[in-house]
Amino acid sequence: MEIYETPLPGIGVRYEFTSELGDHVGVVVRRDGRRDVALYDRQDPDSCRGTMELTEGDAGKLAELLGGTNITVRLESLRHMVEGLAIEWVTMPDSGGLTGKTIGDGHIRTTTSASVVAVIRDDSGIPGPGPDFRLEAGDTVLVMGGADAVRQARTILMG
Repeated sequence: MEIYETPLPGIGVRYEFTSELGDHVGVVVRRDGRRDVALYDRQDPDSCRGTMELTEGDAGKLAELLGGTNITVRLESLRHMVEGLAIEWVTMPDSGGLTGKTIGDGHIRTTTSASVVAVIRDDSGIPGPGPDFRLEAGDTVLVMGGADAVRQARTILMG
């Protein structure tokens, strides 16, 4: 079974799959931890038959009931496929660190070897921001690299 993943800038990620019985199911994992589960009409995949909102705790309970250990095994397998790669979302503080400064001011790439690969500001995603991109309080910065490099980059970003 294939699971399709679609980034939703400023919101989270939508996952979709078609069940073995032919139902089209979607799950939106929001940045705040909540989940929206949708079941689409078999005849019209653009029409939703119903939705359900789950808190993070509800989602954990449901996953356990549905055999969450399978998910854990799959995630462990994926982790080994990208061994050594760390990805972290860093929310910029109200002040300090690189808030109000450019990415280049932090010399993140040259100092740590980690990369700032995207920034989410309000409801907009900015992929591949350049060194002259000015970070603002509340921006969410996606940092990628080795685990140590990402930790160091987080320190630079947060101050």
